[in-house]
This record gives sequence, structure tokens and C-alpha cells, in this order.
Amino acid sequence: MQTPRFFFADNRISVRRGAGAQLRRHWLALTRLLAAAVSLAGLALSASAAIAAAPQSSLVTDQVTVELLREAPSADGSVRGALMIDLAPGWKTYWIDPGAAGIPPTIDFSATKGLEDAELRLPAPHRFGEGFARSNGYDAPLAAAFTLTPRKGETLGPITASVMLGVCHDICIPVQATLTADDANAQTGVESAFSALPKANGEIGTIDPAITAASADALTIRVDVAGKADRPDLFVSAPGGWFFDEPAAPVHDGDSYVFTVPILERPRGEKGAPSAVDAVFTAGDRSIAADSLPVAPGS
Repeated sequence: MQTPRFFFADNRISVRRGAGAQLRRHWLALTRLLAAAVSLAGLALSASAAIAAAPQSSLVTDQVTVELLREAPSADGSVRGALMIDLAPGWKTYWIDPGAAGIPPTIDFSATKGLEDAELRLPAPHRFGEGFARSNGYDAPLAAAFTLTPRKGETLGPITASVMLGVCHDICIPVQATLTADDANAQTGVESAFSALPKANGEIGTIDPAITAASADALTIRVDVAGKADRPDLFVSAPGGWFFDEPAAPVHDGDSYVFTVPILERPRGEKGAPSAVDAVFTAGDRSIAADSLPVAPGS
């Protein structure tokens, strides 16, 4: 079933880096509120149709095809799977921290019977757009890889994923579906999804723990990597309402790249920096990821 069509005009305003930071924060807050509003509206409008609809493992719209794949359970009962996202030409979607103009994805497995824990991982993103429309995400087919763990003594039921993606061209559309995969349906696709993820921290380089800048409005993160990196970039995220801006060009210091990552938005009532962040370093077609990097106070 195609989602109700709520539209946002694609923002074309361009601003110089370092200027209009307050405006960017206001725009980001408005984008988050609009994303939440369309998600709730889509849930309400699709609820009655979902009651009568048979479980489906895929959704096809003019903008994107989304398919839920899964493997058979492993010996410990856990299940690996992938959410395949095939974008139509010219369309794009967004990473966990989507940048100032994107809509963060929601992929929720809580309706899966017997579920204890869900670990979801996305491939390395890239940046597109300018000014207020600068975003982090994807403009080609991608796969979100996941591992679901059952509660002790229980077996996972049919894998159910409630999905909301923002997809954009000249307009932005929230695409929403509840997908179900009962039996193992694509081991090759799942393996490919995991193979496309960033390498573990330390394999081809190391992302060091973050340090809060003296102003408390940015993080400093050093990445150690042998040799010169091709188009080095760093993407940072944290749960609970923390959002980060694009870092300036890193300082190349020997075998290290030092990034300064502005904090763009904090959860209500929070000050300073989060206690930990996740980070993805990209250099051309290479990428590494580090989870739960501790954030130390600056001197």
C-alpha cells in the first residue's frame, strides 16, 4: 500500500558555511517537527487499511521499492535480515542523522513476537545538496542490515518491521509501510547487505574517542589512517535527539585527520555534549564505523 502523500518543497536557499547557524537550527527543528507530524498522520490514515491487508514483505511506489528479507534462525535463535531500498532514478533518502534538511528514517521491529533486541546498521552515507538543503544520505539503492535477538527461552515469530522513510526529489514524500517476512526468503541479499557495511573500527583505520570543544558547541574527533585519504569525511550521530552539522575540512596531521563536528541540535533540557556518539569515517569507497565512542570534556 502506498503511503498518504504529504509534501515538502525542496529548499534551494544557499548559505555560506559558518553563516546563519541559528537559521539552520530553526530549519532543522522545523524539519523534525514536520517529519514527526507526517509520520503520525501516516500511521493514523493507514491503520484501518492495515487491519484488512494481508501481511506483505515488500512495498512498491513510483519513488521507491522497499523489501524485507530474512535468513533462517541461527543456532542461538537470532535472525539476520535486510531492508532493501531501491530508489527510482533521481530520488534520494536519508541516513540516521539526515543533516539540516533531511527526514530521519524509522525502522521499528518491536511488533516481532519474542523480540529481545534489534541491532540495525546502515551503509556509509554521503552528502548532497547545498546550504539549508545540505543532507546526509543515499541516492542509489541501499540495504539496511539487521540482527534480531529473541528473549531467553523464546523463538522469534514472523519478522515485522514498521518503516517510515523520507524520499525526496523536487518534493519530499514520507513512505510508510508495515512489512512482514515469515520464512527465510533471501540469504544472498542479506549477506550482500552485511558485506556493504563500513568496516569495524581498527580494520583499516581507527576513530578515536571524541573531545568536547572548549565552547561545548562542537566535538573534536581524530581518525588515524595510513596514507592519504581520498575525500575524507566524518558522519556523527547519537540517539535521543542529538543532531550534528557537517564538519569543516579536516586537518591532516601525519597519519591522522582531525575533524571538528558542530553540535546542531540538543535534546530539550540538555547542555554541552552527549556522553557517547557513533561515527562513520569515509574516504572514497572505503569506510569504517565506531559505535559508542566516549566523549571526553575538553581542556
